[in-house]
Amino acid sequence: MKIVILGAGETGSYVASYLQEEHDVTLIDRDAKALEQVSREVDAATVLGSGTSWNFLDSLLDSKPDLFFAATGDDETNLIACSIAKNLGFPKTTARIKSREYLNCPRLDIPRLFYADHLIGAEMLSAQDLFKILIHSGDIAFEHFAHGSILMRTLQISEKWKRATIPLKDLSLPEGLIAGLIRRKTPDGDRILFPHGEDYILPGDELTVVGDTKIMLNLHELFHVPERRVKSVVLVGGSSIALHLAHFLLQQRVSVRIIEKNPIRCLALADQLPQATILNRDGKDPSLLSEEHIETADALVCCTGDDGVNFLICSLAKHLGCPKVVALTGDPAYVPLLEKAGVTPALSARLNIANRLLAILHENTILSVASLSNDAAKIVEIKVAGASKLLGIPLSKLSSQFPRDLLIAVIENHGRVLVGRGNSILCPDDTVIALCSPHRLEHLQHLFAT
Repeated sequence: MKIVILGAGETGSYVASYLQEEHDVTLIDRDAKALEQVSREVDAATVLGSGTSWNFLDSLLDSKPDLFFAATGDDETNLIACSIAKNLGFPKTTARIKSREYLNCPRLDIPRLFYADHLIGAEMLSAQDLFKILIHSGDIAFEHFAHGSILMRTLQISEKWKRATIPLKDLSLPEGLIAGLIRRKTPDGDRILFPHGEDYILPGDELTVVGDTKIMLNLHELFHVPERRVKSVVLVGGSSIALHLAHFLLQQRVSVRIIEKNPIRCLALADQLPQATILNRDGKDPSLLSEEHIETADALVCCTGDDGVNFLICSLAKHLGCPKVVALTGDPAYVPLLEKAGVTPALSARLNIANRLLAILHENTILSVASLSNDAAKIVEIKVAGASKLLGIPLSKLSSQFPRDLLIAVIENHGRVLVGRGNSILCPDDTVIALCSPHRLEHLQHLFAT
């Protein structure tokens, strides 16, 4: 597909790099130096021009683009650009939005007013991911699908796990769930497994399980993983992500302290979060974390825009005895280093944007896309089309058409949740939860659409 991206900043260039292998990407910006920098690193066409100039956008229609994505750092510019693009004839328009005022506006239909088919609140999506990590503190990842009837959870298997010699097919797991992914640490690095019946769950594995929500709520007992309730959280960095996250936490009656060194930003946070404690201090100061008795907090989350600062502060907090520390990072390469230091990594807003765009590009069939194991795999919610060639054939007979790194985990049929077994068959309009390698998305969509 052909995608036009407005804005060659961090977000636009990352999304262009992410999508370039599967799609024809054009990146536009008014800054020639920014475009020159991106062209060295990303295999995408770059065009100098303004996203709010109708003449310029009109000239891009000759290439027959499928999607216009406004990804600048300014919400108003993105909305105006979408409005112009849609009225000129771009088939799909999507705007990146940071402000809660635009994302939570019950009196106005903002997307309709600005002709934006979709709004992507990347900072809010990242805050939701962090919220899940904190509230479900025994889980590495936690996600709902099929309107809440299907749940995905990623757990760390205890070193005390005593069933490591039993293959999955003989583990007698509850009928409503399936082991969908295993991330295993080896001397040569992490190994990603899409487990089948002959595979084993070993102590220390990172296990992703998918299934019926009612059954999935008892996973901690099944795998002997402790579950902890979070009552107090310290946020370092008063970013937009921290603001969204604080709102979510306060709604759950979790005590929130925010450390922010910019006094003007502190005043804005205090005005929007009257129930939170705002500290105008530098989070890198080790004496501050000691003074605040960081060891008594249930968790600390670093939400600054600097990966190095996030890592430093989390390391300090871990050293001082904080039981759970989470660092926001925009670079997956940092993840092994963070994990080795006992820090829980959370990938930043840019990956959430890329996943959301993938779903938008294939919205006729793909309902949602989420990343697993630091984007080593994807979990996809996909609709089965009436024209699919897979209809009515047992999954066991379709196995030859499925690569080993693609697993049908769950089928939702008119409200019934069915684990993907060999005798399962697909029907029109079923919702399928599948796990696959990131490069399998196009193949997956082709399988279920035709």
